[in-house]
Amino acid sequence: MSELKRALGLWQATMFGIGLILGAGIYVVIGRTAAYAGPLIWLSVVVAGLIALFTGLSYAELSGLYPKASSSYFYVKRAFDKQEMLAFLVGWMIFFEAASGAATAAVGFSRYFIEIFQLNIFNRNITLILASAVAILIFTYVNYLGIEESSKLNIAFTLVEVSGLIIVIILGALFGRVNPDYVSMPPKGWIGILQGAALIFFAYVGFELMATTSEETIDARRTMPKAIILALTVCGLLYLLVALSVVKLMDWRELAIAGAPLASAVESVLGSMGWYLLASIALFSTSNTILGFLVSSSRIAYGMSYDGMLNPKLSLVHPRRKTPHYSVILAGFVALFEVVVSGFYEDPIKVIDVVAKSSNLGCLIAFIFVNFSVLILRRRYPDAERPFKIPLAPLNIPLTSLIGVLLCALTIVLVFHETLVWAITLAILGLGLAIKTRR
Repeated sequence: MSELKRALGLWQATMFGIGLILGAGIYVVIGRTAAYAGPLIWLSVVVAGLIALFTGLSYAELSGLYPKASSSYFYVKRAFDKQEMLAFLVGWMIFFEAASGAATAAVGFSRYFIEIFQLNIFNRNITLILASAVAILIFTYVNYLGIEESSKLNIAFTLVEVSGLIIVIILGALFGRVNPDYVSMPPKGWIGILQGAALIFFAYVGFELMATTSEETIDARRTMPKAIILALTVCGLLYLLVALSVVKLMDWRELAIAGAPLASAVESVLGSMGWYLLASIALFSTSNTILGFLVSSSRIAYGMSYDGMLNPKLSLVHPRRKTPHYSVILAGFVALFEVVVSGFYEDPIKVIDVVAKSSNLGCLIAFIFVNFSVLILRRRYPDAERPFKIPLAPLNIPLTSLIGVLLCALTIVLVFHETLVWAITLAILGLGLAIKTRR
């Protein structure tokens, strides 16, 4: 059987992660976060960042210990060795989260695309769904072409999207006209902060998907943990600065209903030229996230199939492209499914909520078990070689992993109440069980 091609060094792996993390989230959902958190977007960003950091440290340790494309699935399988179904469900949830992330990014891309070109083929919602579907199909094809091609495109797009965030930060610091109250609670109080965190958490999603390219990374045991920590650090700092700056450019109430939030904020200073500049950069950003999430979800399916948990065709590698072509098709199909189902909402802004929360719910469930896996594996294999070990571990118990479990569980209980979000999650689980191999 052909193997995946190892072509990613520390620079490429880190940029792949930054591209995954930075992309659609901050450009698309920051406006909706303002609807919950008001001017305290920055606090929602910090809360979401802590959840990401604590779990990110777990992924850093585990990716060094087990550099596998199936990542989360393999970690849980090793920790819960008699619970094969649990490992499958966790792996499938991460697959679902990645495919959902591609769908969310596609919707975000389409909203900016429609705003820029003023498209209205049928009605606004149908146009949004059609444009999202086309974007997914295009980047599914790029995913099929190969990891080197995907990585080169990712690096170029990542540099463009970082420039957009730097523009927002500079304009907010120098020309912000609003005087936001950075300490006054929003109308819903702490619940609003947590709801905002649950939504903006999508902006951090991606670090856990970095490990899915381990089998395409050079010296992955040492490279991948460094890349995860570097990517999270860079993105967390950028997010905090953007959150503080954007509410100086535009009142949070206006930001909450803006179709293209960051572009609208820049427009308040630079006029229509600024709007088009940021909206164009957002197209690169959201495109990058679609591609990165499609790459990651297909590698998870490949790894699980290679381990015998999914249909064996999904582990086949194209002899010329060196990509798991059947898994690439599956990832694209699930992303399309998410976009179509979420289109039942007539309000395109609500579509963002549904697909983003569906993505976040899946990964939060998986994160609970991944954090538990660190705790279990530390006790079971204390002497195993770990190129990266989580600090703050009295009695060999990493405290950040324990806190990560509690934060993820608390967020699920307090925030995820929409019936459609749970229905989509259960439907995708059903699809996974349908194609799971029988043993």
